[in-house]
Amino acid sequence: MKVLLINDNSTHPNWGAQATPFALKRILGRSIQGVEIEVLPWDWLLRNYRRTQPGNVLFRGDRWRGLRPFLHRLSTAVDFYPSVADDFDAYADDWMAGRGGPDAEEFLERAGRADVIVYNGENSIYRNTPEGCHGLFLLWLAKTRLHKPTCLVNHTADLNEVRPIMNGMVQLVGHQLDLIAAREPCSLRNLHSLGFDNAVLYPDVVFAEDPSQVRVDAIDRWQADVGLRDQPYFCLSASGLPMSAPRGDWDGAAGELVKVIQELGLRGVLLARDPHCLFLEDVARSTGAIYFGPDHEFAELWPLFRGASFSITGHFHYAIMGAMVGCPFIPLSTNNHKMQGVCEHLEWRRTEPFDVTWLDSCRSEIVAEAQRLLADHDQLSTHLVKRSAVLRAEARQLGDRIREVAGLDDDGVGHLPAGEA
Repeated sequence: MKVLLINDNSTHPNWGAQATPFALKRILGRSIQGVEIEVLPWDWLLRNYRRTQPGNVLFRGDRWRGLRPFLHRLSTAVDFYPSVADDFDAYADDWMAGRGGPDAEEFLERAGRADVIVYNGENSIYRNTPEGCHGLFLLWLAKTRLHKPTCLVNHTADLNEVRPIMNGMVQLVGHQLDLIAAREPCSLRNLHSLGFDNAVLYPDVVFAEDPSQVRVDAIDRWQADVGLRDQPYFCLSASGLPMSAPRGDWDGAAGELVKVIQELGLRGVLLARDPHCLFLEDVARSTGAIYFGPDHEFAELWPLFRGASFSITGHFHYAIMGAMVGCPFIPLSTNNHKMQGVCEHLEWRRTEPFDVTWLDSCRSEIVAEAQRLLADHDQLSTHLVKRSAVLRAEARQLGDRIREVAGLDDDGVGHLPAGEA
């Protein structure tokens, strides 16, 4: 069976986003015998085009970074995707008639030979992203014009915080799909409130992984290099929202929080992969904490969290990956309800995140929560590992559901390649 996977985040500058296609492909491999997976990367969805004036030459507007200001003065944008739901049919007519632009032929060819279209909803539809709007159109086109089984999976539905134009698109497209797999209970409630009876709940696909199978040699070497092997530590990361960074002689609210937590007798390990999180390297330098930066791989997070006393994070997948290895966490707010959602799914003790943009207002309570996590660490760790095991089994069932949508019977169950159990 052939699967076209749209929004492959393997090269996305975010560890959690990178982990989702890795896990999703393995879920499909477990459930579908001999599955063949083609991918459209997330940056494929970001492609945009411009036309020179004069000359009428079409070129990729997302290239030529150094010359972009000059080229933009000599060209106009050409939009091959609808910007509002009302225009879906008109643009679909263009795509089917060969007027959909340079990428249309590629998509129609790939979708045409696929047995099922799967869109990885990670990092796209709950935020103000053009790739989310583009992905919705492609799903709708595949379903209504190519008559392909279509699934939107690993989806956070927080439609109160997206661009208002996306709401109409979601309503138009969602009811046409064969499956919408929401990844938190609050997202499922959101979808059901909009009348989507094709929406069901499956945990985030990263839960499907088994962290006991992850190699630890890279982390072991790193911990020895930075002197972390024999001392207790906590992890801290940023969020999708702005966070107070160092400014002059002031360490910023993030630095102040690190210093006060370190007074509990733990060393801080500050995690940063996304470009907007890299200021944590300066925080680590000024506070004596250890920096864990973008030269590391996402798989290293599991052994890192396994050794931590707790984590303070506004990153959805850091909470998930930590929970899978029994790392208690303190949730920070982000630009959607993902953190509330993962807390609810994990049946965690706290479901309301602390305000990452105003740490001064909640620093003392974060410290108190850290002390509670330290006091109850073993009990909380056991709870998270047990709950994650339940969610792992549920996440792996997503592959069976996609197989059913594609029209295959139970004989389609397969095995992972050797060495990928």
